[in-house]
Amino acid sequence: MRPQGLDQVLSRIRDLEDRLGLQESRRRPAASSFVASVPSDTTGPAAPKPGLGAFRQAMAEAARRQGVDVKLLEAVVETESGGDPSAVSSKGAMGLMQLMPGTARALGVERPWEPVQNLEGGARYLREQLQAFGGIEQALAAYNAGPGAVRRHGGVPPYPETQRYVTKVMERYRASGGQAP
Repeated sequence: MRPQGLDQVLSRIRDLEDRLGLQESRRRPAASSFVASVPSDTTGPAAPKPGLGAFRQAMAEAARRQGVDVKLLEAVVETESGGDPSAVSSKGAMGLMQLMPGTARALGVERPWEPVQNLEGGARYLREQLQAFGGIEQALAAYNAGPGAVRRHGGVPPYPETQRYVTKVMERYRASGGQAP
């Protein structure tokens, strides 16, 4: 395990890259790179993994408060973490909605391992991307690769990981009865 100071430096570097729109290809891992453990220096939830069903009410409440379609939010959570609140990516994204540390801070999420806060912050971030880009696919691409990448490419960027992510979320959304244009 790396010393906590190194993790803070790496997190700060990722934050700066995000703000400058650099390194999108490094931003978010594919779902297969999730690690089902929480770093020992966090106070996150421990296993067992409760799954998506355990958070349906919290997802519905966050979606309602943020004005996001609950079916879309559920599709994002399923794709991001599989409903595992202790999921952490190889890049440091945390929890149900896989919030990066800098994004969580910017959204006012004080305890990103806490499922309700994570869902609320993720739903807010998703709403912001929907408002900024107008379309669901572009918003999902921004959620995954960053808004700068979507702006630079005029839509879903040509990153295979982001394209797979958008496709997977959209398939889950439509399968749940979500109405995508």
